[in-house]
Amino acid sequence: MIKKILVSFILLISLCCSHTMNAQRKVLNIANKQFEEKQYVSAQETYKKVLKSNFKSPDVLKKLGDSYYFNSQLIEAEVWYSQLKIEYPDDVTEEYLFRYAQCLRSIEDYDKADQVIDEYYQRTQGYALQSESLRDDNYLKRIEYQSGRYEINNQNINSPFTDFGSAVYGDSIVFSSSRDTLLIKKRIHKWTDESFLSLYIASKDTETGDLINVKPFAKELNTKFHESTPVFSADENTMYFTQNKIGENKKELDILGIYRSSKTTSGSWSFPKELSINEKNFSVAHPSLDSDRNVLYFSSDKQGGYGDSDIYGVSIDNEGNLGIPYNLGPQINTPGKETFPFISKDNELYFSSNGHSGLGGLDVYYVDLNKEILEIINVGRAINGNRDDFAFVIDNDSKKGYFSSNREGGKGKDDIYSLTELIPIRSFDINMIKGTVLDTETKNPVIGSVVSIYDQKNNLIEQQTILEDGEYNFSSEQLKNVYVIRAEKDGYNIYEHIIEKIGYQDVYYKAIELEKDYDSFSDLSANFSELKDTYKFELIVDPTHFSNSKEQLSSSSKRKLDKISELLRKYTKIAVEIKAYTKDNNDFSNLASDRAEVIKKYIIDQGIDSNRLLAQGVPRGSVKLEKRFQLMMVVPMPIEFNLNSEDLRQDAEIGLNKVVDLMKIYPSMKMEVHGHADSRSSFWYNKRLSVRRMRAAMNYITNQGGIYWKRLRGKAYGERKLYNECTDDVPCSEEMHEKNRRCEFIVKE
Repeated sequence: MIKKILVSFILLISLCCSHTMNAQRKVLNIANKQFEEKQYVSAQETYKKVLKSNFKSPDVLKKLGDSYYFNSQLIEAEVWYSQLKIEYPDDVTEEYLFRYAQCLRSIEDYDKADQVIDEYYQRTQGYALQSESLRDDNYLKRIEYQSGRYEINNQNINSPFTDFGSAVYGDSIVFSSSRDTLLIKKRIHKWTDESFLSLYIASKDTETGDLINVKPFAKELNTKFHESTPVFSADENTMYFTQNKIGENKKELDILGIYRSSKTTSGSWSFPKELSINEKNFSVAHPSLDSDRNVLYFSSDKQGGYGDSDIYGVSIDNEGNLGIPYNLGPQINTPGKETFPFISKDNELYFSSNGHSGLGGLDVYYVDLNKEILEIINVGRAINGNRDDFAFVIDNDSKKGYFSSNREGGKGKDDIYSLTELIPIRSFDINMIKGTVLDTETKNPVIGSVVSIYDQKNNLIEQQTILEDGEYNFSSEQLKNVYVIRAEKDGYNIYEHIIEKIGYQDVYYKAIELEKDYDSFSDLSANFSELKDTYKFELIVDPTHFSNSKEQLSSSSKRKLDKISELLRKYTKIAVEIKAYTKDNNDFSNLASDRAEVIKKYIIDQGIDSNRLLAQGVPRGSVKLEKRFQLMMVVPMPIEFNLNSEDLRQDAEIGLNKVVDLMKIYPSMKMEVHGHADSRSSFWYNKRLSVRRMRAAMNYITNQGGIYWKRLRGKAYGERKLYNECTDDVPCSEEMHEKNRRCEFIVKE
């Protein structure tokens, strides 16, 4: 009897569990369907019910976070992305790292956001190059430098719902609103749980400038779906605006297109015509016209862009025909979202983005399209905050305009704010660099010392020799590109200073003090092996660098050696072992040695101290085969790895610390980190393994060594550049294979 009761009890429990599981799945299916149909408000509540039933998974947390993120509710989304990151770290893909970082910025946790962005960058390095746009160590300082330039006011016309996007139309403003939400039988968009957007017009109070007298604009253009973000031609007889592209099934409400309408003789607006630039499966939205009204700018998530949505331009001819759209490029567009472009009459582009470093959500950015080198500038507070700030427009003459925001303290979901520009955009360019060069001990001018300024690519901009007054003064037009100031003189240590373009004025002043180098090359023995305080590098000489004559350098190789010599002039603590080999494994004592001497003499003729150079012929199999001239660092302990491992061995720290030390001596030095694998296992496995090894070394240099990440560039070769002959099916010792499992460090221009 007891056994029967026990069996019945177990069956009852099983049935209850089965019933509970079925109920959970049913609720989850409802939530997933709501999410797929973009009913985000409903999906939020349904997913929460799923979580309350203890049915948690990475997919549920992702979609719950997304249902807030896609509705611009980043503060709420952060709660669920944070749980995802903590509880399911292996399921956090690159796109969720990006979204999580944006949400962290929206709650003003900038330190943690920067950590997540660093992780995002490391994950995407090598195939998402524009992720660098998010990594700017000084972005908060740069934003504060631009802040305080605007006076803003929330407008009385705002409703408890969504109001945004202001286009100037005569003495009035045309904008978008969902204020009809409470009307009976009004169609509701389940994405936002509000009415679909319609166009409204408001006039400006002649005394206060405030917006008043709201009424529907052009009822003949308003459909039961979205209309928004209009822009008008100079004569105001033509308008472009955003509208839903409704497909045959009437369900493609998330696809937007740009339409054009013209004013009729009766004063009404014609039936809108779809523009040729619209896409079938992608949105094209938020039109803006340049001052000549012959270029239309817009935002689109079409294929072939750089991120979630990009800004494009397209020409308009006199007949209104459109040309072929062109992407504004990776300096403006990022892996994130670029949208709401506005072109001022001075050809300045204002746009909103969450892909550049900002304060959270969409921030407004500025770029002067007249300049050859584009500089993306966050316009600062009070326009930008930790929420979405967008739809910026301004009149260059009156310095007045409007923008929209969903910031806290507004009247509705999105509000329209008026703005007055009090101070123009502050330039980060320098117009003058000046200072003094003094001896650290005596405080006297270091007469004859040379002060040079370089751009970020190590190109020399200008240099001056210090005279009796000890002063230097640069006022070149190229100062806008300046990155490094360097002072040097024989018998003194090199001095380098990186210029941070933050908060400085027109004139950048830098006092330089040079320390005597008591172990400088001029005091050293000519014996290469006895050089003190130097960092040894190898320059491998492949026989292809020589033309028909056995000792005559090819012209292309001379050009490469010129660049090597330039690096050696800049980094005077580098000493180089020139190692030449020939096609014959046994022929290294004569021909190879002679060729090494040719290389040495060429470099000496470029002004490099011979004490820093050692030339020798070597057997072909004793060095890796290298056809390019590259300065490869010789570290005290080679950075080698165990089989099938990317973990840094303890002895690797000795070599990595040497790399860090050198890069700290020269703050402008840049280094390439090359990852390699042996030939065992598959080609693609080895490729991925070498990527991980490369990243392990780079992470150590940046995290442990404190080297700025932008000074490093990684390359992964897998098994393509073996140190020796140990290819597939060639019998080799473990020691020989180990030489191929390595990282190398190359000084770059």
